[in-house]
Amino acid sequence: MAVIDAAFEANRERGDVSLMITRHCLRYSFNLCPKELKRFDLRGQVTADPMTLDNGTEKLTLRFDCKKCEMHVVGSIRKSVVEARAVPVTFHRKAPAAISSSSTARR
Repeated sequence: MAVIDAAFEANRERGDVSLMITRHCLRYSFNLCPKELKRFDLRGQVTADPMTLDNGTEKLTLRFDCKKCEMHVVGSIRKSVVEARAVPVTFHRKAPAAISSSSTARR
C-alpha cells in the first residue's frame, strides 16, 4: 500500500516542496534540452541545472528530471498562507432571497 503525503495546503511542510510536476519543460522551450542536444553532439555542454522563476518577491525553483522528461516547480509556503484564518463556508439548499432576486433582475 502506498502512502500519499499530505497536501501542500495542509501547511505541514515548512521547507521547499514540489508544488507542481509538469511535462511542459522550459528547457525544451528554450532549446536547452540535454536530450535534444544529443542529436547535435553537444553532450556535456548543456546540463539540466535548476532555473528560477521570479514573481515579485516570490521565487520558485525549477528542477528537471530529464530521464522522466518532467519539470518540477519547487517552492515553500508563503507566510501569509500559514497565518491566514479559516473562513467557514455555509451551504444553502436554495439560493438566499437576496441572490435569487438579483439573478432574476438581470434577465
